[in-house]
Amino acid sequence: MQTDGSSWEDLTAAFTSSGLPVPPVPGSLRPALRAPRPWCWTTRDIDPFQMYLFEPGFLADVLAGDTPDYVAVSHAGHGVNSYAVNYHLVHGRLAVLMQVGWGGVYTDNADAARRLGELWRRCDAMLAHRGPADAERVLCVYSGPRGISACGPVPAGGGDVHEFLAAHCTDGTAAFDVAERLIG
Repeated sequence: MQTDGSSWEDLTAAFTSSGLPVPPVPGSLRPALRAPRPWCWTTRDIDPFQMYLFEPGFLADVLAGDTPDYVAVSHAGHGVNSYAVNYHLVHGRLAVLMQVGWGGVYTDNADAARRLGELWRRCDAMLAHRGPADAERVLCVYSGPRGISACGPVPAGGGDVHEFLAAHCTDGTAAFDVAERLIG
């Protein structure tokens, strides 16, 4: 496990050398970033394959309201075309759980890198907008490979994963449109 403070530089180099945009990682989280496995950078214990599987436990944790701020970025998958760049960001009012397919032999990786860059620019813009300190947390969920897209406020007192996804379902990357309106 890399813990010498250079994990941010390692992440930046790995993404840049692979033709990928660098994911947004707030400056306050960078010192805690570590690399427990190849192609996995995180500020908490996390399994990159569970991120790839888009396990509902991550969403349940955010809905429960007791998730401390964290970031996790990984590239994981299996088979010849089932790989994704996975990104979790829980910071202040914004929570994003997303993945974009990248790295498979049949994937248009240049197009996937472009999509990642656009979505991460949108995350950066939302992070820059502070808004009222007492405003509710906004949860944006997007998985291109799994066809999941939803966004809404985290309900006070928690919520059920399936109910949240059904009540706040959007099409494609429209979850980010909703998040921008709610954060804005």
